[in-house]
Amino acid sequence: MKYHSHFSFYISLVFLFIYKSMGCGPIDTTLGFVSQPLNRSNLEIQKPYNVPVDKRYNFFKGVHKLWVFKTNKAHSKKSKTAPRTEICILGYDYSSGVWQFEAYGYVPRSTTGVCIVQVFGSKLPYATTTMLSVYNTSLYYYINPVIISDLYDKWFRLNVIHDVGDNIDGILKHDGPGRGGPHIKHYFKCGVYARKEASFYMESCTRSDIIIANQRSQEMMNSYSHFLLYISLVFLFIYKAMGACEPIDTTLGFVSQPLNRSNLDIQKPYNLPVDQRYSFSKGVHKLWVFKTDKPHSKKSKTGPRTEIRIRGYDYSSGVWQFEAYGYVPTRTTGVCIMQVFGSRKPYATTTMLRVHNSNLYYYTNPVILSNLYNKWFRLNVIHDVEGNNVKVYIDGVLKHEGPGRGGPHINHYFKCGVYSGPDCSVYMESQWKDIRIFRKR
Repeated sequence: MKYHSHFSFYISLVFLFIYKSMGCGPIDTTLGFVSQPLNRSNLEIQKPYNVPVDKRYNFFKGVHKLWVFKTNKAHSKKSKTAPRTEICILGYDYSSGVWQFEAYGYVPRSTTGVCIVQVFGSKLPYATTTMLSVYNTSLYYYINPVIISDLYDKWFRLNVIHDVGDNIDGILKHDGPGRGGPHIKHYFKCGVYARKEASFYMESCTRSDIIIANQRSQEMMNSYSHFLLYISLVFLFIYKAMGACEPIDTTLGFVSQPLNRSNLDIQKPYNLPVDQRYSFSKGVHKLWVFKTDKPHSKKSKTGPRTEIRIRGYDYSSGVWQFEAYGYVPTRTTGVCIMQVFGSRKPYATTTMLRVHNSNLYYYTNPVILSNLYNKWFRLNVIHDVEGNNVKVYIDGVLKHEGPGRGGPHINHYFKCGVYSGPDCSVYMESQWKDIRIFRKR
């Protein structure tokens, strides 16, 4: 278990990557665990103290629905905590062993700034070993990393495994040290508990098939640990051999093309001068646009944009690469920040990288970069025309590879900046520096 403790976070990410890349199905996290008897008497509803239970909780057709308002009272008169409506699991408090919580969860759109699952109990100065919190469209382990993107309006199965003895708090898609330990009382909770920047109304649903399980024995626990370590190291070997996780130099085998200001065509609202939507200072291109702006030409029916269109390197064959450092400030959302333009009909682009809330997406899926805001990242996009293949790297790490929409005899070129899309913010901005264009030798 000690080796598992030291390597757990790294190995789990390796396991997840290999597991997904091999196309395997979900694993049964309850193997080696014993399900504990659970009925309604084990479910304590904690709700605003001055409101009856049925005003903040109901159970209908096998679904627990819990909701609370930002202006509600705490769960007791003496409590100084924020409003909540939560199911607190009674009868299975623990301070040793390995325990698991399983449930199906659902969070409706517009619920944000709220904790939906807790492993309560921790070493001081903390109160919890685990909190899973919803911010905008994503579920986070505390505030980082993202556990699920595009969370809203769909059911998901959640398993949380807490190993008290080795202080390991293992969560699907995250494995790392917890805040608990022996002799500290722990228990599971789920529902809605308001956090910073909470929405006015918060809601989550949990199906009736909540499971609490305890690992069978210390002998089984050690066996499971050794097995996990062995499998993880095997996957680590494969993972390293594939070279898929560590940053790489994506420009090897490519030739950098001469690029200067004459190659950068600024596309901006047609009725405004360039300096009202673009600036260049200390090596940084800053581009911004408003939701109410005009398109880039009088005849265009597209949304507002301010983009750098790369001139002089349009292509219809070969393997080409775009490299630049990008930056997106908080509150910019619903916007495309990079394009590989040109595509087979009915599409217009081969690649679009879009910002929605705090994440960067390849079109609408998958997530390329989580927690995007207010930090520089290096972006490399490689387009193999004949191979109809697109690769997207963030800071040298491959984040997406898949078929493009282009092909031979179609004119392609690169763009970056801000191009408004559905549900865009009123103000949109991105910044770029060290833009480079490469062609494969």
